[in-house]
Amino acid sequence: MSPKLFASLISAALLGVATAAAAAPAPVTFYVSTHGNDAWPGRLAAPNEARTDGHLASLAEPPRTFALENFARRSLNYLNRMVDTNGLPYFNIFWTDPAEAAHDWPDFGDVMARQFQAAIMARRMTGERAPIEAVWRRKLLELIDPETGLLTRPQTGFSQKVADPGDQALTLYALVTAYEDAPEESLKQVILKMTASLLARAGQGNGGGDGFLSGFIIKSLMASARVLHDQNALKLARKQVRRVFVESPLFSPDNTFRHGGHVHGNLRTLVGAADYALYVGDPVLFSRVDALYRYVRSEATSFGFLPEVIGRQGDVVATETCALMDYIGLAVTLANHGHPEYWGDVERVVRNQLAESQAAGLSWLKPAAGKADTGQFTWRDLAARLEGGYAGWSSPTHFLAACETLHWGGPELRGKTRAFQNCCGGSGTHGFFIAWKNAASFENGALSVHLHFDKLLPQAEIRGCQPFQGRLTVALKEDCVVRVRIPDFVEPGALKVEAGGAQVPPKVWGNYAELGRHPRGTTLTITYPLAPRTEDVQIGNPGFRHYRYRVHWRGDTVMAMEPLGNDYSTGYSDFEKKEVPVFYGKEGPGPLYQRAALLGTSEPGLTPLHVDDAKLNFWARLEAPPAQPPSP
Repeated sequence: MSPKLFASLISAALLGVATAAAAAPAPVTFYVSTHGNDAWPGRLAAPNEARTDGHLASLAEPPRTFALENFARRSLNYLNRMVDTNGLPYFNIFWTDPAEAAHDWPDFGDVMARQFQAAIMARRMTGERAPIEAVWRRKLLELIDPETGLLTRPQTGFSQKVADPGDQALTLYALVTAYEDAPEESLKQVILKMTASLLARAGQGNGGGDGFLSGFIIKSLMASARVLHDQNALKLARKQVRRVFVESPLFSPDNTFRHGGHVHGNLRTLVGAADYALYVGDPVLFSRVDALYRYVRSEATSFGFLPEVIGRQGDVVATETCALMDYIGLAVTLANHGHPEYWGDVERVVRNQLAESQAAGLSWLKPAAGKADTGQFTWRDLAARLEGGYAGWSSPTHFLAACETLHWGGPELRGKTRAFQNCCGGSGTHGFFIAWKNAASFENGALSVHLHFDKLLPQAEIRGCQPFQGRLTVALKEDCVVRVRIPDFVEPGALKVEAGGAQVPPKVWGNYAELGRHPRGTTLTITYPLAPRTEDVQIGNPGFRHYRYRVHWRGDTVMAMEPLGNDYSTGYSDFEKKEVPVFYGKEGPGPLYQRAALLGTSEPGLTPLHVDDAKLNFWARLEAPPAQPPSP
């Protein structure tokens, strides 16, 4: 394809994109009256005919059912506002006085691609389109070089002109998501040009070092192979699987990476490898991926605290939201393909560490008084603009685990404590999307409820009442067979089911209750005990300080996180080569698990839901189509 023709395809892909301004979204009005209902969203001045919206009864936030749409809605504030006047996001947020955000080289490909993909996913979850979505699509397409077909960063004061391998992986995944969302021939050609160029470079040995076309790109390639029937993507995925598992092994023969490793990067490799193994029918590779998942699981806590890096040589250990996203993605992929025992992991991670990783109440970020933005920095209203973003390095008790600084870039970026890394800004919404998309499924006349969250399908409305009550309701909109996963903490015999006042005897089959066939209009009510329990856990790097916690649970929800003697003011950082402030006890920025509002047992209000039309599921039904080539 000639560069001139490719440039015309880029232009065609841009034609349908509205250039929305990157300004803050319009303020939202809530209506309140003594005749209102706190179960309503409160967006209408009078009740609608269906009585699903109208006045709130009070401005106090009522207890509501656990719906992942809420987290996606909150993220829209961050996605729309945490950009400059041209729509470019900021990678760095520094905990300075005043707090500041700074542009950096990841902004053009890594961060913008993740956040563009997240904006599409948030729209799918909520029905609300972020104005910035169209801006990011336009900017990403404009950065693709017509000669090479690859996203190329511009030469600026904070970036070099380069086609970075990580940028290609994330941009490819985002563009395939956009194509699956709304197929368009010009966009398809852009994607196919990119994968052809990547394959050609790999064949020429032009890999740019050990990091280029590493396992991180496999999931992106498999998405293109599936959605666009892209044979170049499949060929390159085969090469990369062989490279990662055979030629230059990333994982040790005992299916660990105790030798060390970046958990997000390794998990993204495993998510892609699982997809590839299912596509080509390679049970040996799939079993290795499962074993590696179980290794990662052994390094995490039950509520989802997962080290950003395995094997750090110091006292600092933190969770990265990007890693949580891929942990959920891998667990869901495995659960959907023969390992339903991992659904409980997904439920606990999403309800707890992922939910707590979304930024709220950022008063610890000090405001600037009238300081004007520059081409690289912004100080304006950062606490408000960052609401709905996600933690880069959390501890079990605080949004930020330790004071560590940036070790690249110019002097203007160094020596400042990093509060956020905004690669996580898109990844948090991506993680919620994976769980939302797979919370329940309908296939061949059967409804399967995997997670006890709220979920709206065309065939059923599902409502979960944890942690207020041990109850799940399933209102059927068509005749079907129903099966519901039994929560890990529930003895199967304690599960009770009724429909229309009559008992429905469940048939226990593994960790599911098979409830039989029921007609449209039936509401099944599943109840179970929700007794409180405690769990003592510890986190830390081998050979260094460990931090202990008492976790107070009700069902799958952490109600309180109690540090046990962790009030250290400093700890040794192997990145900084010195003692730094750490936050693993009661004191620190952004306290987590402040969940007093969840302690009641009253009837929760119903959260507004958005129907899932089953598109954009990159983690289910991944088995091979007929006549696929053999695995290497």
